Amino acid sequence: MKKGIMLPLVVAILAAIVYAMIVSSAEKKLNASKNIQQVFVPIRDIKEREVIKRDYIKPVPVPAAYLQKDAFTYSTPADFKSIENAVARIQIPKGNQISKYAVTSLSPEAGLSSKIPVQMRGFVLTNVPIATASMIKPDDNVDILLTFEATMKSGQRQTVTVTLLQNVKVLGVGSDLGQGLDAKSASAMKSKEDDAAAYSDQTALSLSLSPRDAQYLALALAQSDGAVTVILRSHGDVTNYLMEVATFEKLFQ
Repeated sequence: MKKGIMLPLVVAILAAIVYAMIVSSAEKKLNASKNIQQVFVPIRDIKEREVIKRDYIKPVPVPAAYLQKDAFTYSTPADFKSIENAVARIQIPKGNQISKYAVTSLSPEAGLSSKIPVQMRGFVLTNVPIATASMIKPDDNVDILLTFEATMKSGQRQTVTVTLLQNVKVLGVGSDLGQGLDAKSASAMKSKEDDAAAYSDQTALSLSLSPRDAQYLALALAQSDGAVTVILRSHGDVTNYLMEVATFEKLFQ
């Protein structure tokens, strides 16, 4: 074969190979773009044991080839519920895919500290009657009353009631921290609490208090003859009212 014919033939073959490679690469990119999935990533660093809120995360598209194992995927807005109010087991950096291994459910096992606001304290009020606690839910607001024997100016001792604390946020009731359990988990938790109730008619309330209020509540509970009462407030009522000391003498005036 003449050189004049050989050279163009080689060039043509090389051009065909290059063209085939370009087409193949384009096809792979096209196929990859068709196999995109949405995953949840943090919009900021999420700290260890921090409760994940909806505005902390967003769905982003990633090729299926880069989808991490057990990552939380997004297809409808309802998928936010699968991760909202979960607790981070480890720190999750901004932009990283959130895997199921990295989070746990909001529960006593995750720790009450996950729900305590900054500069506040988690006060666990024990010996609360179940009949009272069953009507209270996490994130409700309550007032704390103290009834005790006091010596009046006249020297007489009377039973009085004072409103010790107002507008206190409830973090948890028993083992319910407001985690939004699925039906199976909720049933298991209720069964566990029913078993515990068979041995006791009391449970605990976890309250969010300032350090100062926590001191005064601890002081009130130290009164051996004092009784603490928890009363519910309306969600919309955040006013701290000026309350006078209640006595039987005033009651019958």
